[in-house]
Amino acid sequence: MLPNQSGVPRRSGLARDSYFLLSMRPLHVLAFVFPVVVLYELGSLGVFGPVEDSLEAHQMLVRFFDLFGVVGLHLPAVALVLMLLIQHVLSKDSARFSWSVWLKMIAESAFLTGPLIVLVMILKPIGGGEMVIQATDIAVNAEPSRVSQAMLALGAGLYEEMLFRLVLITMIHFLVSDVLGFSETRGFLVGLVLSSIAFAWYHDQVFMLDGSINVRMAVFYFMAGMYFGILFLMRGLGIAVGVHLFYDLLVLVIIPSFEGR
Repeated sequence: MLPNQSGVPRRSGLARDSYFLLSMRPLHVLAFVFPVVVLYELGSLGVFGPVEDSLEAHQMLVRFFDLFGVVGLHLPAVALVLMLLIQHVLSKDSARFSWSVWLKMIAESAFLTGPLIVLVMILKPIGGGEMVIQATDIAVNAEPSRVSQAMLALGAGLYEEMLFRLVLITMIHFLVSDVLGFSETRGFLVGLVLSSIAFAWYHDQVFMLDGSINVRMAVFYFMAGMYFGILFLMRGLGIAVGVHLFYDLLVLVIIPSFEGR
């Protein structure tokens, strides 16, 4: 069972209707990520304008489902929505949705973006001074449009968290704890570290043209992966997606917009 996604244990001193617990419940996680799912899937179809590049994490998820004989470009989105709906039904939670929880999740995600900004400031200059946690490992030959950058940020926040946290941490935890018999805590710690290494390896910016490793970039992506992983384990998928999305929107869309003026 995933931490804080379904069957969230009651915590000492916290009521079942507290924001801390409600924000980790499947219903509110679904309500929080669903607009991101819709916007990205529509954007990938060119509804908002031409999109030059595809998201590698999304393609990896598509190939992951292909292994089970299930094919479909939009399958990761459908699978995520169905999973959260099924978790909600199985947990027998109340169907009452709270807009205040949804708004607080937005505020919390924006606030928790701060540590990533601090990390960037500590590690600068990164790859020539770029303050970017790139959403994909694509090669861009021309300056991408604002629409493409926005779609990149949306997709990275959603599908990189789905791939590296939801899928990878869960699979590693299952192998370490359920198959090998180690403790729950050890399973999640191993999943956290290995998924963070994979997250760093996933980004092309870690590797120089001569094949050597850019140490600052590697440290940045590994630490960012650890941070997202901790958020996933402690605050649930919704907040992890929100923080990742806010950061990428900041560095891929908002800051370049001001710099271009």
